[in-house]
Amino acid sequence: MIDYTIHTIQLQDGTLCNFTKRVNTQQVTLLSTLKKVIDGRKKRGIRHQLPPVLLLLFCGITLGATTLTDCYLFALHNRKWLESMTPLRFGIPDPTTLSRILQKTDIDSLVHAFVYWQEQVFGASVGTVASFDGKTMNGCHGKTVIKHILSLFTHDTHQIIGQIGVRQKENEIPAFHRLLSQVGDISGMLLVGDALHTQTNTIKDIRSHQADYLLFVKGNQEQLQTHLSLFFADLPWGKTVQHTVYEDTQKGIRSVRTTITLSHDQQLRDYLHGDGWEDIKTIGKVHKSGVRITTDRKETPIEETYFLISSRFLTASKAALHTRNHWQIENNLHWEKDYVFLEDRQTLRLGNAPQVMSFLRSMCLSVFSGMQFSSPATAISNFKMNTNLHHRFLKLAAVV
Repeated sequence: MIDYTIHTIQLQDGTLCNFTKRVNTQQVTLLSTLKKVIDGRKKRGIRHQLPPVLLLLFCGITLGATTLTDCYLFALHNRKWLESMTPLRFGIPDPTTLSRILQKTDIDSLVHAFVYWQEQVFGASVGTVASFDGKTMNGCHGKTVIKHILSLFTHDTHQIIGQIGVRQKENEIPAFHRLLSQVGDISGMLLVGDALHTQTNTIKDIRSHQADYLLFVKGNQEQLQTHLSLFFADLPWGKTVQHTVYEDTQKGIRSVRTTITLSHDQQLRDYLHGDGWEDIKTIGKVHKSGVRITTDRKETPIEETYFLISSRFLTASKAALHTRNHWQIENNLHWEKDYVFLEDRQTLRLGNAPQVMSFLRSMCLSVFSGMQFSSPATAISNFKMNTNLHHRFLKLAAVV
């Protein structure tokens, strides 16, 4: 019988994926890298080793599994293939056992292992610009459950390079400081965050890691907002100002015009530095106007003005690019996890299980982006139709 693969998965450049060539020539697989993940269980009495369990879950998620039960069923139907990849001495753990294992899995070491692996496999740096933003898993309930996740997501490569859980008695601000410690070397990167993170301590932390920031200024920083508002309302004579305008349209659903006005005024920068806003090189005003049409076809007028500050010397076009790309973490990570993997229906609530499963979903989307798949949902549909295609993909992407 002739062995062939139907090329049906479209890439971002419009071509079809070639399933006959491995991504890298090295023997670095995700399975081997998962051995670096710290298993928090007591060593005595362990039956199921952690790397095969994480591989089982990850492979199930790449096939569209949304729950531990789905992953368990995937393993049952693909047992022979799994056993050819990694030993399963005690069989396949049931969903309850999978949950217990995940509760004790160290999330930081999982993040580190995956980031190391994706750099080795895809042979490129994680990127130079990344956004950080939080997402709540609305299906998780309990007094101690960590249901809010803060992620760091690159703009140009769409890779997840950090994720931390936000405890119930804190907000994203202290969690972000832990996120920077988890990520490690981010020197030279530009980090883009929402107005919530426009804090002097956040700026100091980013700069201490030799990274730059681009943060937005709204009502939570009234004094800073007032200074910037007065400056752009009555620009001093002779000050250099840059403008750029772009429009957002999405399949006729919305049309919003954004105007960005930038300045690098040294006098204002020095004044703001005295208030604790360190190393500001660019200040800007963002004005949005237009109409958004909701899903029930109601038109909502948009008229909004806010400001930005950055430690990097940005042109107006660069600031517009980073401002637009900041939405990628919402559109290409958070929305995909809800739409494709139904993360908002996640019901795990004990230990590290919710965080680990959330990061495994992020890992899946990062791998799809690394492979340049145009649509995660379409790729998963193809894998469901053809088990051989799915197995070939896992080998192609150096997962096994």
